[in-house]
Amino acid sequence: MSQLQTRFFTENKRYAVDDVPFSIPAGSEVQDLSNVINKLLEAKNASHSQVDFDFLVRGQFLRMSLANHMETEGISTEEVVEIEYVQRITAPEPEECMMHDDWISSVDADTEWILTGSYDKTARIWSLEGKAVMTVAGHTDAVKDVAWVKRDGLTSVLLTASLDQTVLLWEWNSERNKVKARHCCRGHTASVDTIAADPTGSKFCSGSWDKMLKIWSAVPTEEADEVEELPNRPRKKQRTEQLGLTRTPLMTLSGHNEAVSSVLWCDSEELCSASWDHTIRMWDAETGGMKTTLTGSKVFNCISYSPLCRRLASGSTDRHIRLWDPRTKDGSLVLLSLTSHTGWVTAVKWAPSHEHQLVSGSLDNLVKLWDTRSCKAPLYDLAAHEDKVFCVDWTESGLMLSGGADNKLYTYRYSACETDAGA
Repeated sequence: MSQLQTRFFTENKRYAVDDVPFSIPAGSEVQDLSNVINKLLEAKNASHSQVDFDFLVRGQFLRMSLANHMETEGISTEEVVEIEYVQRITAPEPEECMMHDDWISSVDADTEWILTGSYDKTARIWSLEGKAVMTVAGHTDAVKDVAWVKRDGLTSVLLTASLDQTVLLWEWNSERNKVKARHCCRGHTASVDTIAADPTGSKFCSGSWDKMLKIWSAVPTEEADEVEELPNRPRKKQRTEQLGLTRTPLMTLSGHNEAVSSVLWCDSEELCSASWDHTIRMWDAETGGMKTTLTGSKVFNCISYSPLCRRLASGSTDRHIRLWDPRTKDGSLVLLSLTSHTGWVTAVKWAPSHEHQLVSGSLDNLVKLWDTRSCKAPLYDLAAHEDKVFCVDWTESGLMLSGGADNKLYTYRYSACETDAGA
């Protein structure tokens, strides 16, 4: 078998080998190359213990023989091939399982607590270890999205959005474990499916089945706003006592032609929304003006933005995850497609501390962990759920989470390799 001239390099100084060309069989696959690196490391240090490595050629993970990869990527076999190696990520393992009484629609986890929303009309707060701490009840219909706004010592402000057309703004004291609805945010005329707090925690944005985006104050006050009653709308029978003081929006952003499925803040001045109208739109949060439109060919269910790689990831009903540059002048240009799910992609989330990694969830019951340097296949399929997956998230500390139609929220322990975690 023919040989290839290769040079190996890594950013992890602990596993560095000599910077000289090696002659390697062209048919070598990942495990063969991993054995080579381990032998070289053993030669330098007799106490070296076996490490599994992954290999990148021109920024793409090797997932076939070296010769086949070079041919597929159109890389010349005449020159020395530069091969980067990184410590392989081990498969994330399910750790805790938390239960609601109905489908879990949404999850937002931070460094201390997990917040979930459910079709059982409640939100719940959990410890990272999976212990139920508080049930947040007040909506008259399914909770579609949840979000932490900010934490000030023992007091947290959080949001719940519902099919009942309202968003409730709550204050929770973790020491006394008491929760209180401070404001009932009224203005949408259909289900509120998505909410996101701005980076400062002073405002939030909501997106609805009514095609509108609305920006609201996220600061609790003792004042109630007046709601304008539309003259031709039939007055609903007075329901049970409203929770919290009425709050009305600061601004309404209209432009989408179908339901708004997902909203996020790229930074404190810029909003991004995805819709069933096949578009993703960027908005100026100060003026409410539309800045850019990214146009797809199918319904968008979810979006996530990474400040590390400055890319948007979207999930659609055609099973694909697509990566976009939100600053693009060409709104139809897809940078990369990740294809492996066999059902609608319902959730996608970039890793908080890794510019190449994201996690996705789908109606095919699977959660997938991706690295954008290996776009042909995910790194791992996580098959813990027995039914549709609706939401995914992860924390800075390396905990991945997913919730779905089996009423379960799973956490997975995830160890990013040292080099990629910026160590």
